Amino acid sequence: MPRFFFDILDSTQSVPDEAGLDCRDLGEAHDQARTLIAETMNGPEATRIDWRLWRVEVRDEARTLLFSVPFPPQPG
Repeated sequence: MPRFFFDILDSTQSVPDEAGLDCRDLGEAHDQARTLIAETMNGPEATRIDWRLWRVEVRDEARTLLFSVPFPPQPG
């Protein structure tokens, strides 16, 4: 199973994924990125952060960018 890496970043900050996660295919990797976004936006400090510029960049084992998933706008 291929390993994918899910880096979280905006224009000035980044949280690189050092461990990665095994996924069956790109569809599962996309689902994992969306799950990561949901978990991040529900964290204890989440309401203090403007998520509009944040995204998850999904990379393969060679660290080549495959696709990016933007964080959704916050309600309110």
